[in-house]
Amino acid sequence: MQDVVVVDLGGGSVKLGSARQPDNPKVFPNASAKLKGERGAFVGEAMLDTKDVSALSLRRPVDRGFVVAWELQRDILARAVKSLLGLVPPSACGLVLSEPYLNLPALREAAVHMALDELGFGSVYLCTPAALSLRWHAQRLPGLPANQAGCGLVVDAGFSFTHAVPLFDWRVLPGAIRRIDLGGKALTNFMKELVSYRSINMMDEGYLLEHIKDQLCFVSADAAADLRLARGRNSPFRKEYVLPDGLTDTWGHVRTEKEQQMLAAAAAAQRAGQGPPPPKQPVLMVNNERFMVPEALFHPSDIGMEEAGLAETVAQAVQAAHPHLHALLYSNILLTGGTARCPGFRDRLYAELRPLVPDDYELGIHLADDPALCAWKGAALLAASPQYMQLAVTRLEWRQHGAAAFAKWV
Repeated sequence: MQDVVVVDLGGGSVKLGSARQPDNPKVFPNASAKLKGERGAFVGEAMLDTKDVSALSLRRPVDRGFVVAWELQRDILARAVKSLLGLVPPSACGLVLSEPYLNLPALREAAVHMALDELGFGSVYLCTPAALSLRWHAQRLPGLPANQAGCGLVVDAGFSFTHAVPLFDWRVLPGAIRRIDLGGKALTNFMKELVSYRSINMMDEGYLLEHIKDQLCFVSADAAADLRLARGRNSPFRKEYVLPDGLTDTWGHVRTEKEQQMLAAAAAAQRAGQGPPPPKQPVLMVNNERFMVPEALFHPSDIGMEEAGLAETVAQAVQAAHPHLHALLYSNILLTGGTARCPGFRDRLYAELRPLVPDDYELGIHLADDPALCAWKGAALLAASPQYMQLAVTRLEWRQHGAAAFAKWV
């Protein structure tokens, strides 16, 4: 059986690997980056090797969930595929590639053209992340009645948007999809504004701040109560984040209690004239930003957006599906996407959604082990199964029939 390359193409990152190695995908930014004063650029996977992540100028091929710079996207994928396959030609391999929800026909054709004509794969299959994620979830929990029916609701908290996607018989129900125009990128931008106003100007440090957000943010069970706690001088949420030096500490780190004690001792010794001054390090102070940033996803009105919060959006998506599916959908909600990794995300959604669900319906919310890799793992399962060859469009079919070859994907 031919090898199949699996690519989950996100707005923020690319997850890429072989179906023969389903536990070891590469994860790298879906972007190219330049350092100030440098002519060369780090493209895609090469960004993982840069030692100085401060003030990087990023260019992303995906904007608002859709690819807008196909030449850059092809370059990012071509380099990664060459690194993965080595001497094996892409024409000897298939490709599973994720596509946006409610994708436009012209963009689907452009993706197939890139895969078959430019990257040179022998065959390709495009599928939405939600359908792939549910496939992986069903393999983990095959006993759930909803999974046996290929039914569930996937909350995809991605880079560009957050979608609530109902599925039945393994197929997305397009008329029931609901979207919040908030994703990881918007939350990072919100955090940039908060910390730049209160601490250090980080408006040009989006790439670094995205990492800090992933390290420090959590979803509060009661944001109002935690805000009151955070006002005190001894706030339990206050953290000091030591910014990177561009040499040995690439991403920076959260200052530990031991470090704080050592710095206090060094400062006391210096004041007593018994030692050198402690080393100066740029430090970002983070307090209530840790929970107020993800709070925007549950209450977008807090940042001036006239949209429903996450719980209401999930309920709206279920109500838009056929009434006979409501019980199954509520019993099998799967949380995926990078933002779903925030501690407390599942518990908060359950607490806000339970009052919106009829009392006689079971509410089951499942958090994937690694929500960001859920779709990729589902794609790897599909790629390794005989079903791939039934669904894939070959290069010959593409050249003979064009877009008509996609009819079997409906």
